[in-house]
Amino acid sequence: MINSGEGGFLLTDDPDIAAQTAVIAGAYEGLAAKHTTVPGPEHFEGKPVSLPNYSIRMSNLAAAVIRPQLKTLEPRIETYNRRYTALVEKLESRVGDQLESRVGDHMYIPRVTPGVTRMVHDSIQFNLDKKFTPEMLQQFLEECSAHGLPVELFGHKSNARNFVNWGFAPADDPLPQTAEMLATACDCRMPLMWDDEDFEDLGNVIIESVEKVLADNGML
Repeated sequence: MINSGEGGFLLTDDPDIAAQTAVIAGAYEGLAAKHTTVPGPEHFEGKPVSLPNYSIRMSNLAAAVIRPQLKTLEPRIETYNRRYTALVEKLESRVGDQLESRVGDHMYIPRVTPGVTRMVHDSIQFNLDKKFTPEMLQQFLEECSAHGLPVELFGHKSNARNFVNWGFAPADDPLPQTAEMLATACDCRMPLMWDDEDFEDLGNVIIESVEKVLADNGML
């Protein structure tokens, strides 16, 4: 919703300190590879799941960049939510009892949590049906990616939102229901700078990718 950029630097000749700093600053899920000055991957081994991602990077300059954006917050919220509503309708649309979108019975889109007065939908999350095996889920992600749409799986072993990766805050007990929910939970960003027409394409990619996976596995 609000973007101020990120800055600051650390000068060190210790690769372990550099790797720890990169992870703590927000280089999770392999994002360290996008940095040009971090040490090699061998120095990051185990750090993303043992160190927290604080993402604390505020400065006076960042604050100065943020303040003007506050004036446009309401229009941007309206744009996000209008596009989200249209996308959900596209994925779930029906004609009577017959599916028009063709995928509404194969996924579940969470509803607004009771008590929450207003959501800001800068991304869409949905759970694919339980009939999707791990192999089918991976095929779905690859189909989306092949059409230029990055979709993340919350239950992936490398996803920072998967609680099994929280070595800094391990669960005291097994959480099978949470793990089951995350296993089919997908996340797709809805960039504000896209045109409205782009979200028609986004919906089509999701629909066609679901159909392709089901057809390839004899389920459609």
